[in-house]
Amino acid sequence: MGKYDKVLDKLTKMPVADVSWQAEVETAKSKIQLTDTELIQAYVGLRGEKDQADEVLSHINLMLEAYKQLLADAYEAKGITSMKLDTGPSVSIQLEPKAKVEDRDAFREWCIENDLERSLVLPWQTANALTKERLLKGQPEPDGVTAYIYTKIVLRKK
Repeated sequence: MGKYDKVLDKLTKMPVADVSWQAEVETAKSKIQLTDTELIQAYVGLRGEKDQADEVLSHINLMLEAYKQLLADAYEAKGITSMKLDTGPSVSIQLEPKAKVEDRDAFREWCIENDLERSLVLPWQTANALTKERLLKGQPEPDGVTAYIYTKIVLRKK
Protein backbone atom coordinates (compact mmCIF):
# COMPACT_ATOMS: atom_id res chain seq x y z
CA MET A 1 0.00 0.00 0.00
CA GLY A 2 1.37 3.40 -0.99
CA LYS A 3 1.51 6.53 1.15
CA TYR A 4 -1.19 8.33 -0.86
CA ASP A 5 -3.52 5.40 -1.68
CA LYS A 6 -6.26 6.75 0.63
CA VAL A 7 -6.50 10.08 -1.19
CA LEU A 8 -5.85 9.11 -4.83
CA ASP A 9 -9.39 7.88 -5.49
CA LYS A 10 -10.61 11.48 -4.98
CA LEU A 11 -8.23 12.93 -7.58
CA THR A 12 -8.05 12.89 -11.37
CA LYS A 13 -4.96 12.40 -13.54
CA MET A 14 -2.82 15.44 -14.16
CA PRO A 15 -3.85 17.16 -17.41
CA VAL A 16 -1.22 17.66 -20.10
CA ALA A 17 0.24 21.13 -19.71
CA ASP A 18 2.33 21.35 -22.87
CA VAL A 19 0.40 19.87 -25.78
CA SER A 20 3.23 20.26 -28.32
CA TRP A 21 5.69 18.46 -26.01
CA GLN A 22 3.14 15.70 -25.43
CA ALA A 23 2.73 15.33 -29.20
CA GLU A 24 6.48 14.73 -29.46
CA VAL A 25 6.27 12.22 -26.60
CA GLU A 26 3.42 10.39 -28.36
CA THR A 27 5.48 10.19 -31.56
CA ALA A 28 8.42 8.77 -29.61
CA LYS A 29 6.15 6.28 -27.81
CA SER A 30 4.70 5.06 -31.11
CA LYS A 31 8.20 3.99 -32.21
CA ILE A 32 8.86 1.89 -29.09
CA GLN A 33 7.91 -1.76 -29.37
CA LEU A 34 9.27 -3.49 -26.25
CA THR A 35 8.16 -6.04 -23.70
CA ASP A 36 7.67 -4.95 -20.09
CA THR A 37 11.10 -6.27 -19.14
CA GLU A 38 12.71 -4.53 -22.12
CA LEU A 39 10.92 -1.28 -21.18
CA ILE A 40 12.35 -1.46 -17.66
CA GLN A 41 15.84 -2.27 -18.96
CA ALA A 42 15.68 0.60 -21.46
CA TYR A 43 14.43 2.99 -18.78
CA VAL A 44 17.23 2.00 -16.38
CA GLY A 45 19.76 2.43 -19.20
CA LEU A 46 18.47 5.87 -20.13
CA ARG A 47 18.47 6.97 -16.49
CA GLY A 48 22.12 5.88 -16.31
CA GLU A 49 22.90 7.91 -19.44
CA LYS A 50 21.10 10.92 -17.94
CA ASP A 51 23.02 10.59 -14.67
CA GLN A 52 26.31 10.52 -16.62
CA ALA A 53 25.23 13.52 -18.71
CA ASP A 54 24.26 15.39 -15.52
CA GLU A 55 27.74 14.71 -14.10
CA VAL A 56 29.36 16.01 -17.28
CA LEU A 57 27.10 19.08 -17.29
CA SER A 58 27.89 19.73 -13.63
CA HIS A 59 31.62 19.65 -14.41
CA ILE A 60 31.14 21.93 -17.43
CA ASN A 61 29.18 24.42 -15.30
CA LEU A 62 31.93 24.34 -12.65
CA MET A 63 34.61 25.02 -15.26
CA LEU A 64 32.57 27.76 -16.92
CA GLU A 65 32.23 29.52 -13.56
CA ALA A 66 35.98 29.21 -12.95
CA TYR A 67 36.75 30.68 -16.39
CA LYS A 68 34.14 33.41 -15.88
CA GLN A 69 35.76 34.49 -12.63
CA LEU A 70 39.26 34.34 -14.11
CA LEU A 71 38.12 36.43 -17.10
CA ALA A 72 36.45 38.99 -14.85
CA ASP A 73 39.62 39.28 -12.74
CA ALA A 74 41.83 39.59 -15.85
CA TYR A 75 39.60 42.22 -17.46
CA GLU A 76 39.40 44.19 -14.21
CA ALA A 77 43.21 44.10 -13.83
CA LYS A 78 43.61 45.43 -17.39
CA GLY A 79 40.76 47.96 -17.06
CA ILE A 80 38.90 46.52 -20.05
CA THR A 81 35.42 45.10 -20.58
CA SER A 82 35.86 43.27 -23.89
CA MET A 83 38.38 41.41 -26.01
CA LYS A 84 38.11 40.02 -29.53
CA LEU A 85 39.95 36.97 -30.78
CA ASP A 86 41.67 37.00 -34.14
CA THR A 87 39.36 34.13 -35.10
CA GLY A 88 36.26 36.33 -34.70
CA PRO A 89 34.48 35.81 -31.39
CA SER A 90 34.62 38.45 -28.70
CA VAL A 91 33.99 38.09 -24.99
CA SER A 92 32.84 40.98 -22.87
CA ILE A 93 31.80 41.43 -19.28
CA GLN A 94 28.88 43.54 -18.11
CA LEU A 95 28.33 44.57 -14.55
CA GLU A 96 24.70 44.74 -13.51
CA PRO A 97 22.63 44.79 -10.31
CA LYS A 98 21.23 41.51 -9.01
CA ALA A 99 18.68 41.41 -6.19
CA LYS A 100 18.82 39.18 -3.12
CA VAL A 101 15.93 39.28 -0.66
CA GLU A 102 17.47 39.69 2.80
CA ASP A 103 14.26 40.32 4.78
CA ARG A 104 11.30 38.38 3.38
CA ASP A 105 8.75 40.01 5.68
CA ALA A 106 9.85 43.53 4.79
CA PHE A 107 9.85 42.68 1.08
CA ARG A 108 6.38 41.08 1.35
CA GLU A 109 5.03 44.24 2.99
CA TRP A 110 6.65 46.36 0.27
CA CYS A 111 5.00 44.20 -2.41
CA ILE A 112 1.57 44.61 -0.80
CA GLU A 113 2.05 48.39 -0.46
CA ASN A 114 2.98 48.55 -4.15
CA ASP A 115 -0.02 46.55 -5.46
CA LEU A 116 2.02 43.42 -6.14
CA GLU A 117 0.19 41.07 -3.79
CA ARG A 118 -1.02 38.95 -6.74
CA SER A 119 2.62 38.24 -7.55
CA LEU A 120 3.26 36.80 -4.10
CA VAL A 121 3.17 33.04 -4.55
CA LEU A 122 4.77 30.30 -2.48
CA PRO A 123 7.42 28.33 -4.33
CA TRP A 124 5.82 25.33 -6.08
CA GLN A 125 7.74 22.84 -3.91
CA THR A 126 6.31 24.40 -0.74
CA ALA A 127 2.75 24.55 -2.10
CA ASN A 128 3.03 20.93 -3.26
CA ALA A 129 4.33 19.73 0.13
CA LEU A 130 1.56 21.62 1.98
CA THR A 131 -1.08 20.13 -0.31
CA LYS A 132 0.23 16.57 0.14
CA GLU A 133 0.34 17.04 3.92
CA ARG A 134 -3.24 18.34 4.01
CA LEU A 135 -4.51 15.47 1.83
CA LEU A 136 -2.85 12.90 4.10
CA LYS A 137 -4.61 14.51 7.08
CA GLY A 138 -7.96 14.23 5.27
CA GLN A 139 -8.11 17.97 4.67
CA PRO A 140 -8.94 19.63 1.36
CA GLU A 141 -6.34 21.30 -0.85
CA PRO A 142 -5.52 24.91 0.04
CA ASP A 143 -7.87 27.42 -1.59
CA GLY A 144 -6.93 27.97 -5.22
CA VAL A 145 -5.00 24.69 -5.48
CA THR A 146 -6.17 21.50 -7.21
CA ALA A 147 -4.41 18.20 -6.57
CA TYR A 148 -4.10 15.71 -9.42
CA ILE A 149 -2.66 12.22 -9.77
CA TYR A 150 0.88 12.34 -11.11
CA THR A 151 2.65 9.16 -12.18
CA LYS A 152 6.15 9.08 -10.73
CA ILE A 153 8.67 6.41 -11.73
CA VAL A 154 11.05 5.41 -8.92
CA LEU A 155 14.36 3.73 -9.75
CA ARG A 156 16.04 1.98 -6.83
CA LYS A 157 19.60 0.95 -7.53
CA LYS A 158 19.80 -2.40 -5.73
